[in-house]
Amino acid sequence: MPRPKALYSMAVRNHETGAHLKVELIDLPFATHTRQFRVRVNHQWARKVPVASKTIVTKQLRAWLVKH
Repeated sequence: MPRPKALYSMAVRNHETGAHLKVELIDLPFATHTRQFRVRVNHQWARKVPVASKTIVTKQLRAWLVKH
């Protein structure tokens, strides 16, 4: 089964430690009135937040940046 293509993707790398994070947002086939995406992190489906909006993903990414 082929992997679904991402509609949006973000890649962040810490050049000092070498830590990296790649977040991909895959469009859901039957979306509701709110725009939700399936989330894939570092080539694996997200477990904590499997379906989220761009706003939620951006907030999580910002928290990761502050932490590292």
